[in-house]
This record gives sequence, structure tokens and C-alpha cells, in this order.
Amino acid sequence: MTEEQIAEHNRAFQDAVAIIKDELLLHERKEMPAPGWWLRRKLNRALSLFERVLQLNPENWNAMWFMGKVRQRCGDDAGALSCFERAYQVNPSQPDVAREGALMAMQLGRHDAAIAFAHRAVQIEPTNPGLHANLALAHLLAGHFVEAQSAIDRALSIDPADSISKTIHSMIQHFAAYGRTPPNTTPELQSYWAKNRKSD
Repeated sequence: MTEEQIAEHNRAFQDAVAIIKDELLLHERKEMPAPGWWLRRKLNRALSLFERVLQLNPENWNAMWFMGKVRQRCGDDAGALSCFERAYQVNPSQPDVAREGALMAMQLGRHDAAIAFAHRAVQIEPTNPGLHANLALAHLLAGHFVEAQSAIDRALSIDPADSISKTIHSMIQHFAAYGRTPPNTTPELQSYWAKNRKSD
């Protein structure tokens, strides 16, 4: 890139990040109301800026990751997964990329992709209990009870007090014990569990 293009690239990236600040679904901020028309307009502006960044630098995986998070915020799960897949192709060693890819694939019922992403994430950060829990969840949704149990055992061995891992462990026990087919996606699983967990 020329010096002018580098300056434009950096300016567009910084402007886009400034727009989406405090508006993305993150680990510490998992639930937010659906964006209204004004916020959607702002988020679409950010997407346009990130697209310009990628025109100037097609290898900017950060821009792809942010685009995935923006599309996720807008309810475009398939578009979000596509962005995370693009980011992963550029940087397969970034755990945030693999984690988000796994979570979005589970959201869509894309079991093979979810397992592949989640497995890669634990390879990158093998001592992260949350990533092992994600792998367990991906296997559970695919109906792989043995693999799911192995992954959740690993998560709990690292952090026995983690409430999410404990819940996933209970889910695995529930479906394995009763021989039931798990729901296809994480939203369906959450809905099922909210209705049926007290019956065990």
C-alpha cells in the first residue's frame, strides 16, 4: 500500500471500531436488545468502513472478525459465520476467531464446522476451560456423547466450579442417560433445557 492508502486503511479501521464500541456481544456482555433503526444504520456504516479496510488490505483478519461480530449483533448469523471463516483462513492461530466460529456454527446447527473450530480453539489454548466446554457442547449437539463427556471432564478438571461447564455436564448426562437426541442448535438446546431440566 502507498502511504496514502495506509493512512486511509488505518483511519477507516479506527472509525469503524469507534462506531461499534460498546455495541458488540462479548463474553462479559452476552445479551443486548435488538438494535433499532438508528443503531443498525451506524452498524451498517461500520461494515462499509471495514469493507474498505479489506479492499486495501485483504489480510486484515481483525476487520473480518469485527465484521462477524457486527453481523452477529444484527442477527445475521450466517453472515457472521462467513466472516469468522474468512478470518480463520487468514489467522488460524487466533483463539478468539476459532471460538467465535464454533459458537456461531453451533447457533446455526453446523455441527462439523462447530467441532472443527472448537477443537482448534483447545489446541491453541489447552488450559482454557471455557474452550473445552465449547467443544463438549459442539459434540453434544452432534450427538457424540462419549466425546462430549471427555471434553467436559477436561473443562471441569481445570475449573471444577465453573457453572457453565456444570450445566453442560448435566445436559450430557441427561441426553446420554435417556437416549434422547439433542436439539440441533444452541438456541433450541437452551429452550429445551429451560423446560426439561427440572424433570430429571
